[in-house]
Amino acid sequence: MASVKLKNTVIILVSLLMGGLISTSAYHYLSSPKNNVETVERKILFWYDPMKPNTKFDKPGKSPFMDMDLVPKYADEDGATAEAKMGVRVDPTQTQNLGVRTEQSHYGKLTYSQTIPANVNFNEYQYAIVQSRSDGFIEKVYPLTVGDKIKKQSPLIELTIPEWVEAQSEYLLLASTEATNAQLRGALERLRLSGMPETDIQRLIKSKNIQTHFTIKAPIDGVITAFDLRTGMNISKDNIVAKIQGIDPIWLSAAVPESMAYLINDPSQLTISVPAYPGRDFKIQKWNILPSVDASTRTLQLRLQVENQDEFLKPGMYANLTLNTESEEMLLIPSQAIIDTGTEQRVITLNSEGRFIPKTIKVFHESQQKTGIVSGLSDGESVVVNGLFLIDSEANISGALERMREYEAPSLTVPGMTDHSAHSSSDH
Repeated sequence: MASVKLKNTVIILVSLLMGGLISTSAYHYLSSPKNNVETVERKILFWYDPMKPNTKFDKPGKSPFMDMDLVPKYADEDGATAEAKMGVRVDPTQTQNLGVRTEQSHYGKLTYSQTIPANVNFNEYQYAIVQSRSDGFIEKVYPLTVGDKIKKQSPLIELTIPEWVEAQSEYLLLASTEATNAQLRGALERLRLSGMPETDIQRLIKSKNIQTHFTIKAPIDGVITAFDLRTGMNISKDNIVAKIQGIDPIWLSAAVPESMAYLINDPSQLTISVPAYPGRDFKIQKWNILPSVDASTRTLQLRLQVENQDEFLKPGMYANLTLNTESEEMLLIPSQAIIDTGTEQRVITLNSEGRFIPKTIKVFHESQQKTGIVSGLSDGESVVVNGLFLIDSEANISGALERMREYEAPSLTVPGMTDHSAHSSSDH
């Protein structure tokens, strides 16, 4: 009987000892910092509709404005760092559902391909005004009128000029006497000064005969732009016989936006096309940009001298001038990522912590849906391309844009790049 009691006592003591060991181990395990799991409940400040971010609600539910659930605004959403305070965090589910997309900034060249209307004009360097240079009588007018093409040395009119007849008689009289060479040269010079053509003077010297009828001829190839004489008319030395303008080479003129003028460096960048002759190439001989700017259109005048031996190009024709070129290398982002307030340009970037941060930038130029950046961004930064409305709504709620204005980030300027922010345009 005693042995049974002793046995039971031993069992009880062992059980108590094991229970104590288990309790002690459990206490140490549960009291360990890494195993002490504590659920922290995030504090909600209010609920809001992302489409109407300025209206706040004190409890969850459906938005009275849109058919969507209200979104909670948490008290711990703003970080402690300066960068975190100027940014906003958007629920990843929302960004995915609304298609928020980002692209990285990168170095590259802006490509330009723009067609500019142009007009075909007369070559003002080939311009001749024909006069008789002495009073006379028109004996014959050749069948010509304004708009006719004419070749060099083609006859325009025949006339009698008494002054020339008198000067020829004087020369022949001196030549028949023992006049000195100086006297003869003086008589011939009088003929030249009175306007008598050199060919007629040489004919007088060889033939020794007085000429009474003289032919006025075209001095250049071209088109007659003024001609209004009739047979039997008197003509004075001040009267204009004809005006002739050349058409080979011919001129093309185009109004170029002043923001594009710096891109034109070589005629190989330019291609001419004429609707009247599709597929035909025209060779540019010379080009220059005139020094003045049209104050009303803010354009520069581009003048091209174009080969026109076949005379396909005619003054008054319409032509297209296509500029194909590219800029120097610069930092590029998609143009749709830019928020233009009218006084400054901004983008919204996404940092490595998942926060959207607005940044002020300086724009160089825009073309082909790409924009060159002078400063404000660095290579490889992610900028929001679409979904800006969602982030702008969240920024308005958290006051991120206001904090951004108080925070001046260091200026990041592209080396070797000048500020051409005035060149920003949306039509390129």
